Amino acid sequence: MLQKIYRSIFWIGYLAILITAFIPIKGSFNRITLGPESFQIRLDHLLHFAAYFLICIYYLAGQKKDLSLFAANPLTKFILLVLFLAITTELVQLWVPERAFNVFDLVSNVGGVIVGVGVVKTVQRYNGATA
Repeated sequence: MLQKIYRSIFWIGYLAILITAFIPIKGSFNRITLGPESFQIRLDHLLHFAAYFLICIYYLAGQKKDLSLFAANPLTKFILLVLFLAITTELVQLWVPERAFNVFDLVSNVGGVIVGVGVVKTVQRYNGATA
């Protein structure tokens, strides 16, 4: 039962993130700036990083409770699935009206996944786990 809840929460969250990429957002929240100011770390970049990092921590929490999202190769499938989400949610914004692709958001997404997976692998190594 707990396994089913764990998987359901993951997939609901996954779909929610994917769906939000298709929702048009008007206003200055979605503005892209070019120039020196574009290289500053903005709050939304930190939020992108944190969101994908926390997805990895959710995976880790499940592992600590002996829960798994997939029967075979769970970490590999998780990494591929979350990287797909991280990249797709930004790329799709090239075609969504009122949305704009932002390379720094993409870097923040992927960075959150990389750091999160690093934490997962470090904890697994420390605990002697392989998957």
